[in-house]
Amino acid sequence: MNIRAVEINIRKKSEKPTFEASLVIRVLSLIMGLVFVAALFLLQGVNPLILYINIFRYAFFTLNGLAETLSRVIPLLAIAVGLSIPFRARIDNIGAEGQFLMGAIAATGVAFGLADLPSILLIPLMFVAGFALGALWAVPVAIFRVKGQYKGSDVVVSFLMVFPAYSLIQYLVNGPWRDPGGWGFPQTPLFPENAQIMQVPGTQIHLSILLVFALTFLIHHYLVRTRDGIPETKLGYEINAVGQNPAAAESAGVSFLRIALTAMVISGGMAAIGGVGEVAGNLLRLRPEISTNLGFTGIVVAWLGGLNPLGIIVSALFFSGLLAGGVEIQMAGLPVTVINLFNGSILLFVLLADFFMKYRIEWRVLR
Repeated sequence: MNIRAVEINIRKKSEKPTFEASLVIRVLSLIMGLVFVAALFLLQGVNPLILYINIFRYAFFTLNGLAETLSRVIPLLAIAVGLSIPFRARIDNIGAEGQFLMGAIAATGVAFGLADLPSILLIPLMFVAGFALGALWAVPVAIFRVKGQYKGSDVVVSFLMVFPAYSLIQYLVNGPWRDPGGWGFPQTPLFPENAQIMQVPGTQIHLSILLVFALTFLIHHYLVRTRDGIPETKLGYEINAVGQNPAAAESAGVSFLRIALTAMVISGGMAAIGGVGEVAGNLLRLRPEISTNLGFTGIVVAWLGGLNPLGIIVSALFFSGLLAGGVEIQMAGLPVTVINLFNGSILLFVLLADFFMKYRIEWRVLR
């Protein structure tokens, strides 16, 4: 029997896909992810078409559902927009969950430690402290990535730093910050009124939604916007240059360490701002279950949005609708953790689409 070897080469495409082509490909990858999950629903005896209609009808066409969707979009948008910056620099921050938790911890410490301050001072201080601690939690990722000169270190370090953040919350709510009147539940007391972010009456939509959207547009304007495919700002150009080829960027005078630190500070700080908003505007106290894997969901949201803050707004609204529509999933007799199935399936197809947009596979049979 004749067995011939096959040579396979993966080459980067010289031409970049147009915005329209990229948009179509991402929409198709989203549809493929939904179709894949739909096939699994069919195997469980659930009509996927009816379930999808019910999910999005509740999430976007009922008052309660829309309010819940907009409430959930606040932390998700903050996390995903923050993640898009290191991802553009080819730094894989998958530890936004930990940075989100550290932001919530910092906000709680300030809320109780400086409780005598008026709201106009206390709440901004909570956001500043949250941003600072989240950014600090992200710095080791940049240092290990650059100084260790091993690309996988950013994945390992960012992921591992989620666990001490979660353990710290467990310690605090079961120890020094525990609510003595909390009926045995591990949680802090309610935040003082002057530390609670104002909500839209009758909803859980808190006013930090304005801050998150403002930061989203600022990041787009100063780091992402392009003209003829080239970033218009120096920092935006340097982030893209590092993402394309760190060694070439270094030889052109762009410090990989400086860009890595900048990207991770922004990323960790944005995730932490989401944590501040969640603990001070939604839950109004610190609990271990403050995050339902929002940091990991943010990865999917960032990639589906094309690592562009404007696209991420749409992507975050879509996933927030899925989360808000979880009640419909439960009513269909499925566990709410099915949401994780959406996340994984859509991320798989989006990453495959992103790969084939940038690379082509060539092979030939060797004689």
